[in-house]
Amino acid sequence: MPRVELSELPALVAAIRAYDDGSVPRRRETTRHALLFTLLTWARTGELRSAAWSEFEGLDNSSCQPLWRIPAERMKTKCEHIVPLSRQAASILRQRKRMPGRGHLVFSGDDPDRPISENTMIYACYRMGYLGRQTVHGFRGLASTWANESGRYRPDWIEMALGHNCEDKVRAAYNSALYLDMRRTMLQDWADHLDRVEAPQRAPARANGPNLVNSPSFLNGWSIGGQIGGGFDPQVRFRPQEMITDQ
Repeated sequence: MPRVELSELPALVAAIRAYDDGSVPRRRETTRHALLFTLLTWARTGELRSAAWSEFEGLDNSSCQPLWRIPAERMKTKCEHIVPLSRQAASILRQRKRMPGRGHLVFSGDDPDRPISENTMIYACYRMGYLGRQTVHGFRGLASTWANESGRYRPDWIEMALGHNCEDKVRAAYNSALYLDMRRTMLQDWADHLDRVEAPQRAPARANGPNLVNSPSFLNGWSIGGQIGGGFDPQVRFRPQEMITDQ
């Protein structure tokens, strides 16, 4: 999947934090939160979109370490996946819990009981100038590269954090418990790293690339029917394979 170099991570993080597509504030904030939360947790797009409040533990108890328990039926591997949450990831969830009109889903569209569109985050990347350079799925590649190149984390911790290891259900459950503390440290280090690299400079919402989403070359041959933040946007066009490759 397309992804930028680690040296470009500061601009990417800054662009996400400053993201503004001109939509209503609630929709814009949901998109920004979804992108940041995906980057922080190494989650897949589908796992993020259908995240329900019932899957999260320890958010309202300061004595507990928060985590996200993704049920097996929503995982690509069909095994339950436990994601230890960094302070930054938990903060996003607490902000969203305070938002009015929320339903059972964390990242809902205009309808509080329906998830954001499968196109919401990838089109945000396009609008920020990352068409052909960075996908949402590519966030996982960035995180994996950072963790592997640091030399501080065992490969099996990294693979477990990505939700890859699931040879059988018994071993998967054992590994989840065995590596939970290590993965919590790793994901917290990653979250702190994102704060550090983004702090020196804040990039504009479109990063360093041009706005290609509404350009003639982008629109040529593309079909109308995109949805941003759960609402129909007649200006957004897509090819079906763009949706598929980002899952």
